[in-house]
Amino acid sequence: MSAASPDASPAPSAGADDHRVLTPATELLSPEAAAAIVLDGVAPVDGVYDVPLAAARGRVAAGDITATVPLPRFDNAAVDGYGLHAADLGSGAATLRVIGRAAAGHAAEVAAAPGAAVRVLTGARVPEGVAAVIAQERTVRTGDRLTVPQPPEPGANIRRRGEDVAPGTVILRAGTVLDARHLAILAAAGIGRLTVRRRLRVGVLSTGDELVEPGVEPGPNGIVDSNRPMLTALIAGPAFEVVDLGAVADRVEAVAGVLTGAARHLDLVVSSGGVAGSEADAVADAIRQAGGTCRSLKLALRPGKPIAVGRLGETAVLALAGNPVAAMVGLLLFGRPLVARLAGAAAPSRGGFPAEAAEPIRHRPGRTEFLPAAIVGRTGDGRPRIVSLGRGGSARLLPLAAADGLAELAADDGDAEVGATVRFHPFATAFAL
Repeated sequence: MSAASPDASPAPSAGADDHRVLTPATELLSPEAAAAIVLDGVAPVDGVYDVPLAAARGRVAAGDITATVPLPRFDNAAVDGYGLHAADLGSGAATLRVIGRAAAGHAAEVAAAPGAAVRVLTGARVPEGVAAVIAQERTVRTGDRLTVPQPPEPGANIRRRGEDVAPGTVILRAGTVLDARHLAILAAAGIGRLTVRRRLRVGVLSTGDELVEPGVEPGPNGIVDSNRPMLTALIAGPAFEVVDLGAVADRVEAVAGVLTGAARHLDLVVSSGGVAGSEADAVADAIRQAGGTCRSLKLALRPGKPIAVGRLGETAVLALAGNPVAAMVGLLLFGRPLVARLAGAAAPSRGGFPAEAAEPIRHRPGRTEFLPAAIVGRTGDGRPRIVSLGRGGSARLLPLAAADGLAELAADDGDAEVGATVRFHPFATAFAL
């Protein structure tokens, strides 16, 4: 795995506070610039495995896959109907005799001939002599007599051999994250096993003296750790093996010890907390004390202004802000592209869809902002109408839990008034694969 970019200046000694100097506002990085730094020098991990098709969903294809057979494999009927001979495809009505039947999986025992049609069902191999298939609803049948008021064009309703895929066609590219569509075409092409990249090993770590495990009653100064369950769920998938590294106190030595152990067997560590730059924040110094490199970044982003990116040998480290909404936004913006790159998949696009503000959405220019938002209706052309939820803030979980997605306001934008177009990132879609 290639090394990530080191710090521009020599790494400070453990305990030094040079990296805690706040970057002037004019030097804040855009999310796009920060994403480029996070991905700089990152290469896919080594290792591939051969898996059965049934276990391939969500895995990353390790190489291109080429079809060795045509799809369809033979000419077949696209509808239930009747196969007609070329001599009966003139412009006038015709009355024909039905002489046989072809169904999917069964060969016809007869061939079409002038004046003689063959009953053909969807998916059946087209019988000899058939030049077109007419849909049954366009005919009238009485006994073995078939009336065709208007004959079809030659070739109608016939799926030709190889018209979908010709032998030698690349049907799957390396780096594809396999979903139901890909499994369908692989199965149709007769591929029962394929080579995928090994699962990426990702550790999730929380830092903070105040943190207790979910289900444990916190003391008067304690906070239940919600970040680890959230980040684990955001990363988890068939292509990833997620390891819970627990919560560790805000001490450089303690964090460094966990990171040192994690670097022995993980490809990536995602942490939350300890990156804001105060004297209580230990992550950057801990990475360096463990023998790694770290770059602390200040972003023109709300929430999630501080993050850090580093490396311990072959292990990448992405350190996110500790407030839950900030951690989620950071993982979506920077963590998912990073795990995709490490896993050998294409980095996902930020995407989003245009939506309309149903109420004013306040925004102070200067930083790109992501806000929990709910859909409250649709415009005449189908765009969602959204409202922001809660009073804002990166530690508020109820608005996030009630949201349908995140509204994105660009750094240069001011308030979005009623009717303004706002980019919206939905959390779910009925067509998700």
